[in-house]
Amino acid sequence: MDGYTSWIRSGSWPDSRQFFQFAFQRKLAHNGAMKRLSALLLVAVGATSALASPFAATLNTNMTRYRVNVANNAEVPLGTNPFMSDSLAMGATGTLYSADSLGVIWDVSGAPIPVGPTGKTQIGDLVAGNNGLWGFSNFNQELFFFDFGTSSVTYAQSINGVGGFTITGVAYQGSTGDVYLSGNIGLNTDTLFHVMNSSTNATAVGAMNNGDGVSYFSDIEFDASGTLYAMSWYHRWFYSVSTVNANTSFVSAGPHRDVTAMALPVPEPSAFVGIVVCFSFLLYRKRPSGR
Repeated sequence: MDGYTSWIRSGSWPDSRQFFQFAFQRKLAHNGAMKRLSALLLVAVGATSALASPFAATLNTNMTRYRVNVANNAEVPLGTNPFMSDSLAMGATGTLYSADSLGVIWDVSGAPIPVGPTGKTQIGDLVAGNNGLWGFSNFNQELFFFDFGTSSVTYAQSINGVGGFTITGVAYQGSTGDVYLSGNIGLNTDTLFHVMNSSTNATAVGAMNNGDGVSYFSDIEFDASGTLYAMSWYHRWFYSVSTVNANTSFVSAGPHRDVTAMALPVPEPSAFVGIVVCFSFLLYRKRPSGR
């Protein structure tokens, strides 16, 4: 049985390094073999992206972190944050970022590494964007962008329409460049706001119903498929949220955790599909005669 057939039957899919290593070692440039492998990978990765439930990294008030299956709330410990924070973001490679009380962003994936200062305080949340992080400061109601390339804030604007609300969640919609905010004026009074790309005005989409009593939504974020999720503070309940009217649909209930932030992975599966397509194209090319 060859390598790729073993992968298919076992249900254990290779990462991109394993795939290319196997391809070159076994000389899968032969058109028939490559066509079968490419087709199987494309179907499998596509199905995985469409059907798999997202896993969230979550942060609790006591600074503990968990990896949580959003579908059933099953959790695995994920280390401890070096400081209390309301923010947690996940980069394209799985790096976790969090902001301290002084507004300094840290890489908290392992031993904490300072990434750079934002000059902002009372940061309600961070979320990954294009080569940087979007965040919101409740101190001056500013939406800002921290650029990884310059290690500094390159965009900051006060947002109209959220006066009186404490912003707890920031969700970046990569397909539009728009930002969604979740805010409240007390327990179980959550509202979803929409800030269009480059706009300084927040439009209230609607009230977000939260069945977790004596609680609030401590974060919102889009998953790789474009679904918006919300997470409650007290019992870590997950909901999917409509960006049209803010209606919430219950997903799973968790234990008492006092959760302050969550981070969902960016859409990496599509990138792997693209790699497979490009590699397949190179091998499908008609070879020069004599080779």
